[in-house]
Amino acid sequence: MSIPRLTPELTTGLDDSALPPYQAIQDWFASDLGRHVFDTELAMLDQLLPGLFGYHLAQLSVQGREMFAASPIQTKVLVNLTDAEIDTEHPGVVASPAALPLQGDSIDVVLLHHLLDFVESPQDVLREVERVTLPSGNLIIVGFNPISLWGMWQPFVRFRGKAPWSGSFIRPGRLMDWLNLLNFKIDRAQYAIYRPPMARYTGKVEDYSQGFSRNLNLPIGSVYVIVAKKQVGGMTPIRPVWKTQRAFGRLSVVRSVKHDGVD
Repeated sequence: MSIPRLTPELTTGLDDSALPPYQAIQDWFASDLGRHVFDTELAMLDQLLPGLFGYHLAQLSVQGREMFAASPIQTKVLVNLTDAEIDTEHPGVVASPAALPLQGDSIDVVLLHHLLDFVESPQDVLREVERVTLPSGNLIIVGFNPISLWGMWQPFVRFRGKAPWSGSFIRPGRLMDWLNLLNFKIDRAQYAIYRPPMARYTGKVEDYSQGFSRNLNLPIGSVYVIVAKKQVGGMTPIRPVWKTQRAFGRLSVVRSVKHDGVD
């Protein structure tokens, strides 16, 4: 099935100089530790996706492997960040995550896999995702948790510039606040991987076949999966004014807009 809502003129590729260096994190996911993280996240998604329905699903990830095999949605598209060849049976495009070649209110499920950890402006990406997500559509965000053993380890090795420590791990609570400002209602948050970031200590991938309720879900897991639903409002929402934070000084700030008759 084709993707009727793609904007063709924006699918021709991007200048690599305009993209962040994703190769390091792609290579890391091919390591022993990276494969364990990927397999754990895939097991979690395999339990979440069957319960999310619609006509179109879009995956935006820092790596090119599909993570939506368990989804019942027929039409799926991979939004790639580089023009590297990716072996997939599903449609794929190359685009900036802050300027998606998708029409507004067109996607039922959007999957962001560690993208917010490695982009320059995660808030811009979230604004764009809100634009393309259908009302009552679902957003799934997979990220690294700074409030974890991995988060504690990051300051000691980040200076080396190696993935995944070179990323900016976003605190789940802050991310949920951003989503609430964009009219997303948090549905659930699932955490996993409580061991140190060493391949020999990872153990086996947790079994989620009986659902999440039988697994430990403390908010100090090294990875999290947040599911949020876009709310349908009766009034036109006013775009949020982001507050600058020292930890996110590189993020752009949206200026407030004065409306007639509104103080």
